Amino acid sequence: MDFMNLLKSVEALLYEVVSWLVFYPLTLWRCLRHPLRMMEEVQSELAQPPQEQFADGLSPPIFLFLTIVIAHGIDLGFSSKTVALGGIFADPRNLLIFRAVSFSLLPLLLAVQAVRAPGQRLTRTSLRPPFYSQCLIAAPFILSLDLAMTAGHGRSETAFWLGCAIFLGGLVWYLAVLTEWFAIDRATRRHWAFGRALLSVLVGALVLLGVLLLVALSLGLARLD
Repeated sequence: MDFMNLLKSVEALLYEVVSWLVFYPLTLWRCLRHPLRMMEEVQSELAQPPQEQFADGLSPPIFLFLTIVIAHGIDLGFSSKTVALGGIFADPRNLLIFRAVSFSLLPLLLAVQAVRAPGQRLTRTSLRPPFYSQCLIAAPFILSLDLAMTAGHGRSETAFWLGCAIFLGGLVWYLAVLTEWFAIDRATRRHWAFGRALLSVLVGALVLLGVLLLVALSLGLARLD
């Protein structure tokens, strides 16, 4: 009986992983073409039974995590040399988890802002829909950022400018989507919406930079010990 349950678990896991090969590019394409529509559909998807949620795509947190995994794999494949890290980051799996959590801070900050702005109570239930929505549009931007850094590892001038073009393309797309979202969600003018979008990205970048500095400092102190 236990063996049959194990086989069913393996069957479900294998199907889920293989289905990502189909639904990941579909979800990415839909996010790029209709980001606001995808964000609006999150609330209705979460209202359905768990087994029926996101039936024609990926759950936004899984979509974001898979994006980071793909970017991490590309970075490892194209980097000519890797940086030796100590402590818990000596294990590549821990490094991947750290990257996933760090890059999730940006959608988390925007989700908290979305809940607190209209005066709602911040709970796990109220935070989930905006966090899921922000994960959807953060994934393409994070992918462009990671691909830009990967291209920056190249020593040629072409690789440098290619990385700049990828980053700027992703940033412009992300700011445009956030501007539209702020304009609709807060019923504000576009120039104010753009300012809020730009400020949110800058704050997220500063928080991420702060986390990286703290980690670098802790690793440096650990090596001194």
